[in-house]
Amino acid sequence: MPPKNTNTATSKSNPKSNPPAPPTDIVQELRAFVIEGRDKLSSVKPSSQPGREWLESYSALIDETLRRIYNAAWQSARATHKLSSDGEDRVLDVDGAPEKNETGVELALLAIGGYGREELCPFSDIDIAFVPGEEEHPLLDLVIKEAFRLVVEVLIDGAKLEVGYAYRPVADCARLDHTAKTALLESRLVAGSTRLQKRLNDELHHSWDEVEFLLDKVEERRAAASRLRLSLYAVEPNLKEGTGALREIHTAMWAAGALHRSSDPLRDLEWRGIVTGEDVARVQAANDLFLKLRLWLHLKTGQKTDILRVELQDDCARAFGYSGTGARASQDLLAEYYRHAEYSLRFSEKVMRRLLEGPLELDEHFVARSRRIEAAHPFVLRNHPELLITPFVLSHKYQFPLDANFDLQIEEAVPLINSAVRRNPIMRAGFFTLLGRTDDVHESLCELRSRGILGRFIPEFGQMLHLAPADPMHELTVGEHCLYAVKQLHEMWRARENDEFLRGVWDGVDDVGLLVLGTLLHDIGKIEFGSDHSVSGERLVRVAAARLEMREERIERLQLLVRRHLLLPRVARLRDLSSPGTILDVMEHVRDVPTLKMLYLLSLADTKAVSERAYSASELGAMRELYERVLIAMTREEAAEVLSEGEAREALVQRERARLRREMRHLELDDETLRHISENLPASYVLNTPLETVAIHLRLLEQLPQERVIVDFYQNPRDNWTEMSVVAYDDPEPGLLSKICGVVYASGLDIKMAQVFTVSDWRNPSAIDREQAEVAKPNTDATSSTRSDENPPHIVLDLLHVSRAGRPLSSSQNAKLATQIREVLLGEKNVVEVVESLGKSNPTGIIPVKISVRNDLSEEHSVVTMVNENVPGLMFHITRALAAMKWDIHSAKVTTWAGRAEDAFYITKRVKERGETRSQKLANDDIKTEIERLRRRLRRAG
Repeated sequence: MPPKNTNTATSKSNPKSNPPAPPTDIVQELRAFVIEGRDKLSSVKPSSQPGREWLESYSALIDETLRRIYNAAWQSARATHKLSSDGEDRVLDVDGAPEKNETGVELALLAIGGYGREELCPFSDIDIAFVPGEEEHPLLDLVIKEAFRLVVEVLIDGAKLEVGYAYRPVADCARLDHTAKTALLESRLVAGSTRLQKRLNDELHHSWDEVEFLLDKVEERRAAASRLRLSLYAVEPNLKEGTGALREIHTAMWAAGALHRSSDPLRDLEWRGIVTGEDVARVQAANDLFLKLRLWLHLKTGQKTDILRVELQDDCARAFGYSGTGARASQDLLAEYYRHAEYSLRFSEKVMRRLLEGPLELDEHFVARSRRIEAAHPFVLRNHPELLITPFVLSHKYQFPLDANFDLQIEEAVPLINSAVRRNPIMRAGFFTLLGRTDDVHESLCELRSRGILGRFIPEFGQMLHLAPADPMHELTVGEHCLYAVKQLHEMWRARENDEFLRGVWDGVDDVGLLVLGTLLHDIGKIEFGSDHSVSGERLVRVAAARLEMREERIERLQLLVRRHLLLPRVARLRDLSSPGTILDVMEHVRDVPTLKMLYLLSLADTKAVSERAYSASELGAMRELYERVLIAMTREEAAEVLSEGEAREALVQRERARLRREMRHLELDDETLRHISENLPASYVLNTPLETVAIHLRLLEQLPQERVIVDFYQNPRDNWTEMSVVAYDDPEPGLLSKICGVVYASGLDIKMAQVFTVSDWRNPSAIDREQAEVAKPNTDATSSTRSDENPPHIVLDLLHVSRAGRPLSSSQNAKLATQIREVLLGEKNVVEVVESLGKSNPTGIIPVKISVRNDLSEEHSVVTMVNENVPGLMFHITRALAAMKWDIHSAKVTTWAGRAEDAFYITKRVKERGETRSQKLANDDIKTEIERLRRRLRRAG
């Protein structure tokens, strides 16, 4: 029979010095002693109603057995242990008295739990604990190891009893959970040092949060009462765990014993006036009845039985002197049980309620009365303003509100927060304690904010709180937005319980307090006007962190979170996520996986806190995809080398092409057509376009010969924009996207995202109606060589997300926009004329804030990034300039930050060589010159 407690002692001494196994006659003698004693006690008839006297006798039998085991273990250990030359290893006898008046090593053997209360039923678990006076002591290790072996051979293997044994050094008290501490609370010395037992009890109370224990026990009993099978009025009462049963009385005694540090909590409650003498007598009577019934069940069934089952109730009732025909006897027994259980429950609730009324000493400065926190003395905060955060820490911990009369003391103390108070270790410790609790830290920070404490403690936050943001997308001040982001962080913490993905992210966070602080201060840079708030924030947050006296490594990590808090959402919006260069670019800024996880959570909380219309579900999905791709790369060996090679991406593309062919079979296309389609679709399209969108596009491509230009709309009810697909034949000159953007601008609409793809027509050219091909107006904004009559025509597929005033388009707006786009792309109208006819202006020029070109972000394209003031028609004017540069746009992504537009264009340049036109990246040596050409082109836009 294995021991039930896995926290068992094992010898740390040399195996060669292990004590020999005890002689067989000693083991047999101990087995015979305990078995004969049990048999004698068990021979009593259940009908005799044995009670506490039987339980105490059985406990005494086990006590004596364990004392003999304890003595035998000491004798065996002494026989093999050599004393040091200076006599260091002197031992105490089993009564705790020093041998020859010399101080020696100590050991205590304790009975704990029900055995400690001397309420040990025949088949209950026997719980014991060995408490060493010193750890890593060779002699004590030998004694404990030998004692454990004897316990196993005598009690577990021999007497077939269940024994839970534990190794409990005094130093471990602070680390024990409430269950282990509760068991030790009722400990009773069986053998060994009385002084050591007292040391254990003192340390137990010193390291114990009695108030938290009291609240836990209240909640524990509340939860038990909610379970039907543990109901007080269950037809088959649970005598141990049921509502109103033994555990109800135990809980009240545990709470009172822990709170008042009493070895006789029942009499202590009476002495303090919490209960009356009559209460004591009645609860003792209830306890005695429950113990008698439980003991009867054990003896009757010959096994551990705590539920008074229906088939046993009649025999039990008659054994307890009840009579009557039919079920009358058992009904009368149950009626008496219910009366005692009702009182037991009322008694327990009364004790717990009155204990909670307090005063409860929360620490040396604050108490709780009637579950409300107040100062222990009137001038605590005035004399010690560094304690101002402490009551909020206590309120967070115990879920006690602050007393209303306490508010005035707090209000008077807030102006006393100065530089010295901010740097006080007590105040800093309280603040970081709050930050480390993700369950409802937002509420605590809001309390500090509303009372003016947070703004005084972190002066920069006080400035943030009153600062209206420049970005019109924000609905709150900078500081309130940051607090709301902390709330979003809390919501994600709660959601992790039912969200495997979020659980995986949170599991990797190794500094929750730093994450909360980074979220609280991520926009600190905005208090410096006219600067990039991420850059200035990196500097300002170091000042705040230094004032908090944080360690240098934490400060550097905090700076990274603030400096890069827009990295993931910005890259997700502006970059091709399938490109290895995109992943490597993120990895250059994020140093390890835990930091990546923290940055993702901060970025997600920030984006969700901006406003409901700021980010769509697809954009949040793109940020998650980016996070997952970077995580995979960071956890893969030699990630940078793998990602920098094109083979990995090509393999991924081929897998996606094969999947596309499988998934598209329902379109009733033959295998050859599916193969041609999948091979001609661009890699970026295959990797970034959902399958349902691909299916729609393939149907549009099938209709193109008849329609010549197709404009299709799709509306996801969760998105605040409309997806528009435009399919048309290619043209030798760039400009298709600029024409579409011009019509969108003229219609008073906004473009959130644009992607442009070119595919070769997979149909046999001879099967295409030549007249239609001639009439079709060729357009392009994409890569490819000029089409000749001998080659199949190229087709451009543009995908745009458009909205009006932050809302999706209506059906009438869709129809009007489609008509105007068809007219322009078919050459029936000029885009400039359309813009002017609808009252839109053509600006004389655009002066970009910033232009950059990078070739390392994509294997096929140069990436042009521009930051501009967010003027109307910006995309139209930029794409016209890019077309005039003879640059093909393969993908365009649009976003806004603080009222400015940041656009990324994946482009190639058309180059003529030997009479042929081909597309390629910009040459690295030409980038500076090309940027200047583009600047000049933009200045004369229109």
